[in-house]
Amino acid sequence: MEKTAFFSVATVTIILIAGCIVCDELTTITIRPDGSADWIRFQSNIRSTEKGEKGAQELRTFVAEFDAHTDSESVRVSEAGGELVESRWVRRSEPYATLVTARFPKASALENFFTIKDEKGRVLAQPHFTQAGNKRKLSITIPVPRDETPKSKSPPSWTEWRERQANGISETRLVVAGGYIIATQGFVVSSDKRSCLLDSAQVEKLLSSQPEHAELFVEWELADN
Repeated sequence: MEKTAFFSVATVTIILIAGCIVCDELTTITIRPDGSADWIRFQSNIRSTEKGEKGAQELRTFVAEFDAHTDSESVRVSEAGGELVESRWVRRSEPYATLVTARFPKASALENFFTIKDEKGRVLAQPHFTQAGNKRKLSITIPVPRDETPKSKSPPSWTEWRERQANGISETRLVVAGGYIIATQGFVVSSDKRSCLLDSAQVEKLLSSQPEHAELFVEWELADN
């Protein structure tokens, strides 16, 4: 099963799910001025790439864990200090669809949720929320050991890109409540400056060019009352 978290790319791309469950996924994180946030994830076309009994068993496990709130995302929300507000089925038959909403009451809970570690406890992504005056910033540091620096590669062709989308679409949007984005790295900003999408192409470029670490960030300014 393959799954992306907040930051999808290279070693930070395949983070949370092991096995062969795939889906389309849309995640929206709305951050308030104090760093608290709401997290909404909609998954559709959830299915197993395995055939026969093996695929059926994977889906039974997926359903059981989702119902019991023991799936990896629900556990991470709780361990980070967040609250699972809603977890429901939109379609309870293959291909499945789910909607999950969580609330993070303070910035530290949001940082905990999006801190990514590997099985050895090494940090793969470290978020940090800061505020100064009417400016806010969420930064994500991704360590890149010299011997693991991703190699530069040609961008996929239009056909290859569309084929990847056909296998599964995954988008992550950051929304800044009560403000306007003034600077980013690793994101594409909407025309109204109130939200941005994680851009895997930019992240791949950053990871391949930085010998020790890469930093993604979104900086915004609070709107005048």
